[in-house]
Amino acid sequence: MVQSLFNRLASMGLGLTILSFAVFRITNWNVAQLVMSYAGLLTLILIVLLYSVFWKDQMRDLFLLPVGLAQISGELWVRFRYRFHFPSPETYKQHNRYFFPLAGTWTVANGGPDPDTSHSWELIGQRYAYDFVVTDERGKSHRNDGRRLEDYYAFGAPVLAPADGLVVKAKDGRRDYPRPGEFDPFVWNLLGNYVILQHEGGEYSLLAHLRRGSVRVKRGDRVKRGQVVGEVGNSGNSSEPHLHFQVQDSPHFLLSASLPVRLSKYRRLVSNGESDQHSEREERVEEGFPVRGERIVGESCAVVDS
Repeated sequence: MVQSLFNRLASMGLGLTILSFAVFRITNWNVAQLVMSYAGLLTLILIVLLYSVFWKDQMRDLFLLPVGLAQISGELWVRFRYRFHFPSPETYKQHNRYFFPLAGTWTVANGGPDPDTSHSWELIGQRYAYDFVVTDERGKSHRNDGRRLEDYYAFGAPVLAPADGLVVKAKDGRRDYPRPGEFDPFVWNLLGNYVILQHEGGEYSLLAHLRRGSVRVKRGDRVKRGQVVGEVGNSGNSSEPHLHFQVQDSPHFLLSASLPVRLSKYRRLVSNGESDQHSEREERVEEGFPVRGERIVGESCAVVDS
């Protein structure tokens, strides 16, 4: 998922959150709710005014406005739920082992455990999310001019269950936007086609932007680690074919906090140095956080066709 209108709205929502929390600590919850209601109305008015002045030519932002407001509402709920003590790599104890959900060599386009590498640090719901693409030796994610979805190396690649789990949500049928480099102006669902798996300990993995017609599981199915659940696509809020992957604390994307989980048994490709820039060596990682810009290869997660 790519940041757009939501980052601007999240900044406004953060101010509202801090104000309401301060009132809550000073007075009580009823007063905080009252302040939140009036401040929320004022924020909505401000958003409309800003849109009319600065974003009036951006049709996509107009269609995304309701989605953005829903995301802000979810963010507010998560922030109050955690009382601003959010999951972090230092404090969170994950309950399951997760493996790289793709076969072959992939590049981390977005993601990491700190503000410098994070997918979207200011959004608790996507703070520890990842975007994965396939790149060639030139660092490009597509062949030719990249105007067709089929030009992208990632498009149609199998997506694997990162751990054993239960399918609690599965959505298919949403289109892959056929103009890479742009966003679907009429998208109403950020995730597009997706699968959400429930794991032990209240952890849920999300695999999003799947190719239309590729989802192979349905709600209630039990899946094994490495089982194919879909294919990489360009559905939802996506500018090019890629996989959005995260582990969260709820099956409801907009109401969830993303969780900082380490991936198990993958390989990191490391350059041999300036003298041999086109040569890479593999480093084994027993458990770790992939970081933006790294090229990684999954292992010990054999593809099991469903």
